[in-house]
Amino acid sequence: MWISIQLVPSDFAGLSNPIWNYSEVLLQEELDGRMTSNPLLSKLTLLRLTTYVVFAWLIIQFAKETSSAYVLLLAVIYSATAYAIYGALALASGDPNILWFGPRFDTTNLTATFVNRNSAATYFGISAITATTLFYARVRKLVQTSSTSEPFLHLLEKLASLKTASLLGPAIILWGAVFLTNSRAGIASSLIALLLFLFLCLGPFSISRKRRSRGVSASSILVVLVVAGVIGLLLVQSGNAIGLRLIQQGISDSYRLQLYQTVLQMIGDYPLQGVGAGAFPTMLMLYPTSELPGELTWDKAHNSYLEAIVGLGIPASIILFAVFIWSFSKCLSGLYSRRVRKLYPAIGICSSTVVVIHSTVDFSIEIQAVALVYIVMLCVGVAQSLSTRNSRAGSSVRG
Repeated sequence: MWISIQLVPSDFAGLSNPIWNYSEVLLQEELDGRMTSNPLLSKLTLLRLTTYVVFAWLIIQFAKETSSAYVLLLAVIYSATAYAIYGALALASGDPNILWFGPRFDTTNLTATFVNRNSAATYFGISAITATTLFYARVRKLVQTSSTSEPFLHLLEKLASLKTASLLGPAIILWGAVFLTNSRAGIASSLIALLLFLFLCLGPFSISRKRRSRGVSASSILVVLVVAGVIGLLLVQSGNAIGLRLIQQGISDSYRLQLYQTVLQMIGDYPLQGVGAGAFPTMLMLYPTSELPGELTWDKAHNSYLEAIVGLGIPASIILFAVFIWSFSKCLSGLYSRRVRKLYPAIGICSSTVVVIHSTVDFSIEIQAVALVYIVMLCVGVAQSLSTRNSRAGSSVRG
């Protein structure tokens, strides 16, 4: 509603953006002022946000059944695995194009069908966490359902089954894709989310359905060992590239800090009405940016929180943030209160961790492919936290 108000041609209470006055002087004609400095970008933002709201509502309705939620997660995992394999093949072959869409701007890091490695890192990070969680659920079920008298080799045979491998394989591939992006913030946020997942498995708020000491501890420790081993191997393989980037550029880029100062100045100039949803690059032209590298395109604030505030204004951005805070709190509530199906709110929590951390230094969530996948994970967690119905198909397997 607020974005629609920003688009209305009027100069109510003098809130019209001054860029319209500058345009009148340059064009020598009278123009209808608006709060937004770029109506086209604001309309595009409104269209995207409306799409996200409708998509989120559909996911919540569909994912109330556990079997449907499980199918959704598998669809994301396997499609992400296919993209990861394509990205690895393209990286190995030096393919200069992204499929049929045009030239690939980054040929030294895995980006798959993304233009930016940071966006790819967030996408694969969310998918890797989900694959790891479902793999944990599978291992835990096998351990819990095995009897104490069952031979250990028979248990290993179960763990090596095709059904288990169909989850472990994608998890390994997706974690490999995360590290091959060489995105510092993307890798860091994904690993922090992984640590949170391990805490949820082993900590006082264990996501286990039943707290049987033998089954829970054995399956949890097994998954921890497998994940730690895989991550260790991936770190060794990609450590040189990450280390080189840290040496050359440090933990943070100086140009981001300079950009943040400009964005904060912009927020101070338009704290209530904002400059228009999605209109940040238009207003940036009116602010001094001589210290920013001229060979780069500055159409994003590299901080999704600041860009939302500068576009919508402080009051409206608080409403936007409140939607995600409410969804996250529902996942937390489901994780704490439910007796079964705790893995689903855990996926929503861990996926949110990746996005929340990475959004402080980049704009991955502003890319539609990343946003839609994140909405799936978050809304599956919300749906399973809200729903009280048990699935008729395998809730004990996936709970």
